[in-house]
Amino acid sequence: MNLHILPDRVKQSLHEHGLCPGDTIIVALSGGADSCALLDILAGLKELSLHLIVAHLNHCLRGAESDTDEEFCRGRAEHYALPFKARRIDVGEMARLQKINLEDAGRQARHQFLEEVRLEHDAAVIALAHHADDQAETVLMRLLRGAGTTGLSGMSWRNGNRLRPLLDSTRVEIEAYLAERNLCFREDLSNRDTKFLRNRVRHELLPLLETYNPAIRSSLTTTASLLSDEDAVLEDLTAKLVSEACRFTPESVSCDLIVLVQQPPALLRRLLRHVLERLHGSLKHFGFRHIQALEHLICSPRPNARLNLPVGTCARRSYDLLVLERLSKQENLAGGDIVSITGPGVYRLPWGGTLILSLGVAAPPDAGRLNQNIACFDLEKVPFPWQVRTFRSGDRMTPLGMTGSKKVKDIFIDAKIPLPQRRRLPLVFCGTTLIWLCGLRTSQKSLINDQESVIIIGEYSAT
Repeated sequence: MNLHILPDRVKQSLHEHGLCPGDTIIVALSGGADSCALLDILAGLKELSLHLIVAHLNHCLRGAESDTDEEFCRGRAEHYALPFKARRIDVGEMARLQKINLEDAGRQARHQFLEEVRLEHDAAVIALAHHADDQAETVLMRLLRGAGTTGLSGMSWRNGNRLRPLLDSTRVEIEAYLAERNLCFREDLSNRDTKFLRNRVRHELLPLLETYNPAIRSSLTTTASLLSDEDAVLEDLTAKLVSEACRFTPESVSCDLIVLVQQPPALLRRLLRHVLERLHGSLKHFGFRHIQALEHLICSPRPNARLNLPVGTCARRSYDLLVLERLSKQENLAGGDIVSITGPGVYRLPWGGTLILSLGVAAPPDAGRLNQNIACFDLEKVPFPWQVRTFRSGDRMTPLGMTGSKKVKDIFIDAKIPLPQRRRLPLVFCGTTLIWLCGLRTSQKSLINDQESVIIIGEYSAT
């Protein structure tokens, strides 16, 4: 093997992914063959004048062996006269407390530790030693679990602050480099433990697939590369669609349904994944079934519909909008509180808004029809105490000017009131009779015939 093959590839990778001479790089060193090769290659690129910092996380999973790995990595850093950062985290205990598997716990612990070291030293990237065989294993694992184009693209060369300079090099090439350079490394026996999915794929599934296609590893990495290029095009189209159809606030996103229903399913699903990730920072709690449920909501014939999603997320269709939001305290309060009205005064409502009741010496002209937020009542017809609450299924009223009752839900629908607003509008009752749907309609009880009556003037403010 030509000793310059891997260093030349790494050097080219650094250049293609934005690294410059003199940059600071955190080298993640486990002590295994791959990371030891990467450290040696980076340390040998003298012409780039890189500032390298070696970082090792002791997972505390193998007792004395884990401690020996840490000391070996410290020795490797000293060999190249490089700074060394180490940390001990009991990953087994972390997995138990967070109720996740060991692989996920170890991944989270490594990411957090390495990012903290990067920030401490203001480093450009964290260099990881994943290679082409790791890529093949990753693609297979994601295929087994179920994934779309993004997942089957495998690991990216650069993902934010993480760089994989060896991603196009094979394990055989790395082992040959180590042998020719006479470099030592540590063998982690847990890498042969088939209770872990990656190890079963590496030691059982891939060898089996090689009996069907001896070049299966190369085929998988080539497929991942092709899908990654196509995924980048689709992501660009999705970003343009999101900017056209969606409006974001810190707690919600509103999407134009007229635009969404015109999109092909693949692009629509990507948009939904994008807005969920932007709203929550990750897609950790969302799977394909949640995306499907959102698709059904978008295509629903109902103008108003609601869907509850993980981590306190509410999705609702409100006429021409799809709104995804985190449930607020106001929405959780709405419907559960009843405010007692004992007489004139200012009443602040727990779900938001204010009700002001005052005495009038006479009925104003066209009483009861002043505007949507003001109503007048004959106190003899509707004596105190009153009760105020929000909408409940089955509520009915007899609107002013009608002889029969009507469902409050139908009044909302006729006025095209979005679902969240329905949960905040106050309903004013005298006994069991709904006399005022604030902001929308008053009842027959607001009709004032006797000018000698004691008048109560009510004013509703949503703020």
